[in-house]
Amino acid sequence: MKANTIETTSSEQLIDITKSVREYVDQTRLKDGFVHIQIPERTAAVMISINDDWRLEREFFDKLNHLLPKYDGMKFTGWTTPCVKASIFGPALQVMVHDGTLILDKNQSIYFVEFQGSGERQYFMSVSGTTLAEHEEATIPKELALIYEKRKEYEDEQEKIKEEMRNEWRMREERRLMLEEENKTKETTEE
Repeated sequence: MKANTIETTSSEQLIDITKSVREYVDQTRLKDGFVHIQIPERTAAVMISINDDWRLEREFFDKLNHLLPKYDGMKFTGWTTPCVKASIFGPALQVMVHDGTLILDKNQSIYFVEFQGSGERQYFMSVSGTTLAEHEEATIPKELALIYEKRKEYEDEQEKIKEEMRNEWRMREERRLMLEEENKTKETTEE
């Protein structure tokens, strides 16, 4: 088992702990099995979510606080609301490991979720399963590589659509500027 300490800096916060989980899996040389993550805090949880949207933290807490507000009218709900939020997401998570690799999409991360910070917090990790042989290296399972490839095709398609939208916007902006210039020229010649 390994204990990690982290410092939360705000009352509500998502902290990506995926790197430390991967490092722990590497240290233990887990080949096939599970890594278990446990958070012994009454107002914190652990979850898996997307890692490719910079708005995640703000929108996550905005939506959650809409459902479970800190204030009930003018009345502060105290510890109850953060504890309920932590209970909904849960204090524990286990992630499958195959061939030494966490079974996560490349756009997924493991987050420590703080609902009533700030301060020093801990999370614990342990593994269960088989270990890699002495000279064996972790590899990406074929099934996960296929998911990554499909994701890459999707991302490439999205990038193409974005570029087409940028080009269309540029063309519209150029037309708008050209029309403005023509209108200014007309106005000055009419005077």
